[in-house]
Amino acid sequence: MGAESDPQAAIEAHLTAIVERDLAAYSATLHPDVTVVVPSGRVMTGAAEVAAFHAEWFAETAWTYRTVTRHSVTTAVSAVRVVEVTYVDHPGAEPSRFVMGLTFTRQDSRWLLIHDQCTVLRSE
Repeated sequence: MGAESDPQAAIEAHLTAIVERDLAAYSATLHPDVTVVVPSGRVMTGAAEVAAFHAEWFAETAWTYRTVTRHSVTTAVSAVRVVEVTYVDHPGAEPSRFVMGLTFTRQDSRWLLIHDQCTVLRSE
């Protein structure tokens, strides 16, 4: 199964596109009505707005982004993955950590991101 028909492969393709700053590959994973909530709380709706945000972010080349899967589940019409992200804005910067919940939905034979919610992890 390819990334289009396998939901977990589609999620992997999405995460790889982020790490590789590949806007075309990233945009190919977006549902037209996608909603993204970034760690600052900013809400973006629609593939065009989300892709424009990522185009600016991907243009920055100093950051690093690592993910560790914490949970995943797939049904006939949706796939969810919860990952812990470690993000470093530039070399020597303090890493920031957040949890990202990704929800993909099946549209025809493709799996596309419909919702991305990020929550900052704080030290307690």
